[in-house]
This record gives sequence, structure tokens and C-alpha cells, in this order.
Amino acid sequence: MKQSNFVLIILTILTLIVPVTDFNHDIQADEGEYYAKIKKGLTYFRKVYERVQSNYVEEIDPYEFVKSGIDGMLGTLDPYTVFIEQEADARLRIITTGKYGGLGMEIGMRNNQVTVISPMENSPAEKAGIVAGDIIEKINGAPVSSLSPEKISNRLRGPVGSKVEIAFRRPGYDGEIILNLEREEIVIEDVSFADFVRPGIAYFRLTGFTEKAYSELYDEIERLNNSRKIEYLILDLRGNSGGLLEAAVDVASIFLPKGTSVVSTRGIRDGEHYFKTTNDPLLPTTPMAVMVDGGSASASEIVAGALQDLDRAIIVGTETFGKGLVQKVYNIDKDSNTKIKITTAKYYIPSGRCVQKQDYSKNNDVFFHTEVDSQGETSVSPEVFYTANKRLVYEKGGITPDRYVPGDSLDYLITELWRKSLPFNFAVTYHSQHPEWKAESGITDNIFTDFLEYLSEEKFSYSLEGEREIQKFIDLAGKNRYPDSVSQQAELLLEQLNAIKQDHLIANKESIGEVLFNELAEKYYGSKDKFQYTLIYDEQIDAAIENLTDQNSYRKILAIN
Repeated sequence: MKQSNFVLIILTILTLIVPVTDFNHDIQADEGEYYAKIKKGLTYFRKVYERVQSNYVEEIDPYEFVKSGIDGMLGTLDPYTVFIEQEADARLRIITTGKYGGLGMEIGMRNNQVTVISPMENSPAEKAGIVAGDIIEKINGAPVSSLSPEKISNRLRGPVGSKVEIAFRRPGYDGEIILNLEREEIVIEDVSFADFVRPGIAYFRLTGFTEKAYSELYDEIERLNNSRKIEYLILDLRGNSGGLLEAAVDVASIFLPKGTSVVSTRGIRDGEHYFKTTNDPLLPTTPMAVMVDGGSASASEIVAGALQDLDRAIIVGTETFGKGLVQKVYNIDKDSNTKIKITTAKYYIPSGRCVQKQDYSKNNDVFFHTEVDSQGETSVSPEVFYTANKRLVYEKGGITPDRYVPGDSLDYLITELWRKSLPFNFAVTYHSQHPEWKAESGITDNIFTDFLEYLSEEKFSYSLEGEREIQKFIDLAGKNRYPDSVSQQAELLLEQLNAIKQDHLIANKESIGEVLFNELAEKYYGSKDKFQYTLIYDEQIDAAIENLTDQNSYRKILAIN
């Protein structure tokens, strides 16, 4: 029997058994009408499949065709309700456990090439001598130039103890380098950095919420507190996209009394559930700041929101992402690890605010309260809530910081340098030519001059606003035979703009120096240890320290009498 016919038979059976299927739903509409709608939808689905499969101009893969229907159906809901196949299931396990079988290196696209960003400490990649800047060309003999970094990562991962062959090219070295490496268990640390940034001020960067986030943070706090009393604490959740709900509650329990309600979830079918701390706090009263930004989402927003609502910490940075939807994973096919992740509820922090921001569904009213004015314009109507100390807070979706401090706004020039990977490439080259560099010395005039020469060698160029239009005018002037004097004036203007661009590099020396410093710190010290140096330029951290150490300001923000 053809596979396409088999699929058709299954779809037909589905339309026949719908009326007697046990759908667990809580709907007040007439049950007969409800089932009739389901049957109608499945009938149409079957007939469309049948007609297309029988008449389409080319052969159709029946599984991919049906899967597209599933994806389209889920696409009408929210971005987090998704169909999960084997590769996605592997990623889900990494998010949950923070562990995987692999080589331990961060990769990304640089100059349209798959490049090693940084090998992890003590990983198979580092032990084999792989360094930042190495360009991966083949995996097990197969070229990877057409693959995305995500697909390449999937090929590099595998069972612990299995082997993988990598062929790569190293800038400044002629020829191909081939390594045969054995995969090991790679543990992604939730706490990527922990140290004192000032006397008595402890800083912790939490980058994930896996099942070991609590133990890692707890152990790091104990370690620092035993070496020197922690007088103030900074918890950095910037760029932390979240993870497990239970991990968020456990992390919050380090700073809140046992039995404190951290978050609740509510859904039309999932009911209402409260999640409370079950552990005794380690630092229940230490003055505390939580750093957040637009990359802080989900579990990060639960922790930041709970600590804000309970007036336990000041929140510093920019508004968070606003991901307040709860997902549960259900098995579809155990043999192939196929699952479906379904949004079942929303997060509510202690004040009663919902974390979810609007615009994640075609039907925003499902996720956020909106109003339509007389002109038909949709607007947000934020409700007012109160913290434990009766401070006003608003339900806008996400967490609004108590002290708003914008992140670095990248100049167009810096963005162009970054987009073309020039600071990264320069740092790779500089590192290969200079065995030593002390972060304390910073970006010297010699290093900056070397970078300018490197840009010249690479023929770096970028367009100022309006420059392309001037060039188009010159082309039109030639085509329409304008007087030479007109074209000459336009060309002179271009020359002046080029001079401005050269001056622009010098004028942005400080900003360029920060970017170069970050890249060199990573190459010489590794991605983990570079933080103690890159924090030097962090204005948001400076603001947090300022508010923590000024106790009058700290107590005023939190409305502490």
C-alpha cells in the first residue's frame, strides 16, 4: 500500500471516530455543536489532502505535507505551542538538564563561515587545541558550508563516548586541520560568573534556569560569603531567556522566606496553581539588585518580578521581554520522541500582575487586556497593582525596572564593524601574533593603530546616511548628460563624506576600544573569566552599585520605612 493512501485512510478514520472520542474539554457551548465543528474540520482536512495528493503537479511527501498542516494549525495560536521532533527534543533536554554529549564549543556565523566563537574550559575542543576563530569546513567528511549553526551543532552532538571527525581551517595557517574527537558529557553552567566586583559587593551572572540552577547559585554564594562577607548582592539576569518554572522558584527561595508565594499560573483548562518557596533562605536580608534587559524572559521575569513585588530587591536595567506563558510537553509518539509543547496557562507574580506582553497571538485579548478606541485603534490599558510596601506597579507585560538604565546604544559605525566580524577577526589575528596581553593595560594607542591598519587592509567601508543617494545621483547625471560641473560637485561631496568617515573612526575610539577589549578578553582569558574585565565598562552595573551602596536611595526605591 502506498504511504499516501495509508495517510488518507488514517485521516478518514479520524473523521469517523470523532463523535465517540473522549475530548477532555471545559466548554459551555452545546456539545453536539462542538463535536460537529471538529468533525467538519477533520473532514475538510482529509478532502483537501486527498485532492492535492491526487492532482498536484509534482509528487508530494505525505508526512511533510501533513506536518505542514500541523504547523499551520499551531501557528494560529502562540509561538510557544509547537510540534517537537527528535532534534528539537534533544534541545529541550539540554534546556532542562543543562547537559549534552558533545565537544564543548560555541559556534556562530562569521563572514558567512561557521566559526568557533569560544571553546569551553576543559572541553574536548579545548583539549584538542581548537581556538576561537577556527573555521569548521567538514564534519565526518561532509561539507557544512550550506548548513545553519543550529544544524551543525546537532551534528557535533551525540552519545557520550562516540567520535566525530572535524576538518577546519585556521587563519594564518596553510592547509586543512583534521581532528578525530571523542564526545564527552558537556555541562552548561547556569552560573557563568561569580565574584566580588567591589569590596563586599558580590556579582552573580545567571544565564539559565535548568534543574541545577539553584544548587549552582547557592554553592557560589556560599563560596564567596565564606571568603568575605557579602554586604551587597547583584544578580545579573540580562540575556537570560528562562527555563524551568521550578528552577525559578528555587532560585527565588535563596532570598525569600520559606513558604513565600513566588508565582501562580492560571489557565482555562489548567486551573490555578501557586508555587511557594520550600527551602530556607541563604541571604534573606542582604541588600540586592537584579539586572534585567529585553533578553530577560520567562523564568528570569518570575524571579525579577517576585523580588520586585515583595520589595526584596531593586530592579535595574531595561524592560524585560514579557514571556509569561506556561507550556507543558505531551508525548505524541514515544518511539520517535515526537512531542507537542502546548501553552496551558499564564504566569502571575505576587502582586497579581501577568508577565505576558501583548502581540504574541493574532487574538491578543487571549493574552493581554486591550481596548479599541473610537477610531478602531488598539491600545493597552495597564492595570494598577501594589507591591508588599504599597508601591505602585503596572501590568504592562514584562518587568519594568525600578531604575531604568539604557544599555549601550551602538553607533552605526560600531554596528557595521560588528556585522562584518572585524573586531572578532582582528582579536583572533592579534592573539595569534602576541602570546601575551594584559587586560589591565586596556586598548593601548598601539593596539588601536593596529586595528585601523587592519581595517585598511581589509578594505573596510560603510555608507553614511545619504551617501548611496548621492552615488545614485551621479549615475543619473551621467545617464542624463548633466553638465560635468554638476557631477563634479556631487563627487566632491562624496570625497568630503569619506574624510568624515575617517574622522568618525577616530571620534569613536572609546566605543571601538570597548568592543576590542571584550573580544581580546575572551581570546586571552576565555568566555567565563572575561567578565571580571568587561564589567569595567558596564554602566548598568555601576548604576546598581550606586543604588545599593547609597542606602537612603535603596530604601526610598523600595519604600522601606
